Amino acid sequence: MNDTIFEIPSDPKYIKRASAKLLGALKKLKLDKETLFDIRLCLEEAVINAIKYGNKLDERLPVVISYTLSKGKLEITVRDQGKGFDYKATPDPRSDANILKHGGRGIFLIEHLMDEVRYNDSGNEIKMIKFISGGKAHGSKR
Repeated sequence: MNDTIFEIPSDPKYIKRASAKLLGALKKLKLDKETLFDIRLCLEEAVINAIKYGNKLDERLPVVISYTLSKGKLEITVRDQGKGFDYKATPDPRSDANILKHGGRGIFLIEHLMDEVRYNDSGNEIKMIKFISGGKAHGSKR
């Protein structure tokens, strides 16, 4: 599969469209339901963060999504037009001090459900990697 790149406006109503596009492209792989759920959840969390925190719900600013599958590796990249954030300083939502606070849960989920997660230096792009082989994901952290 070659790189597929598309954009959505910074409006939450487009989130499901983005995940449907990606999951539709993955149908032929016959992945198990759990893997598809993880991929969808992580994509949607990354897109929500890009829309809300990166582009500040400004519909004129697109969220750029790309994905590619090669050699058993699915790579999904989500980029917003914002200034980025310090991904190293994201609080652990499980700690007592943060348990009732909003924020950080999406990043936490992404980092635990995907096999690899990388950010660009400015923090306005996330690359999520899931290793897939023969219709099953491997290297899962669960």
